[in-house]
Amino acid sequence: MNKVTTWWRDFRDLLSPRYCAICGKHLNPCEEKLCTSCLLQLPYLSIQDYLDNDVSRVFWGKLPVEQCSSFIRYGADDEIHRLVHQLKYRHRPDLGRWLGRQMALKLQREGFFEGIECIIPVPLHWRRRLKRGYNQSEQLALGVSQITGLPVLTGYVRRVRNNKTQTHMSHSERIENVKDLFWVRRPIPHLHVLLIDDVITTGATMLSFAESIVASKPDVRISILSLAKT
Repeated sequence: MNKVTTWWRDFRDLLSPRYCAICGKHLNPCEEKLCTSCLLQLPYLSIQDYLDNDVSRVFWGKLPVEQCSSFIRYGADDEIHRLVHQLKYRHRPDLGRWLGRQMALKLQREGFFEGIECIIPVPLHWRRRLKRGYNQSEQLALGVSQITGLPVLTGYVRRVRNNKTQTHMSHSERIENVKDLFWVRRPIPHLHVLLIDDVITTGATMLSFAESIVASKPDVRISILSLAKT
């Protein structure tokens, strides 16, 4: 890094200080989005088998998937809760793209994206997107695309209801809440698609999303990626 770049970075940080998305600590010029301490302490999920892991088991017997993965483990009372809250409710699309790039860098080294032709993020209902200003899953997908070069398809699948938040719902309530939630409005032009969401809990939303795509294109192959898994 040359002296001009270093000077500009330091001047930018002086005018507009940056803070860690988890602990709130002031970031030094070499840190981005998370401080070094929080970055090292993230509960990364080490997934070796993309067909048999905590994510893929959610869909066993329900949906044939090519491969599944999540980046980190999510707990409602830990630092990941704060990270996801920043991503979804604090107008941080930049954080979503950065996290998408981190996921892609790790998974690309492990061959996760081989054979995948496009990315489709789980869509938000238009009212929720208007209120939030962006779709966090789409930002994650854009970050993955920046590393992999895979196209991100938006506007192909529509969320037809602004369904209730599922945070405190039982498994059966979650399934009912997302029934017929998505509609494929345009033919998907690829055979192997990667579906991306922020957090997978019971998998009810992702399952409903994937089923709508399979119903419209029976020969499609589905892979799944999320930022976090509970």
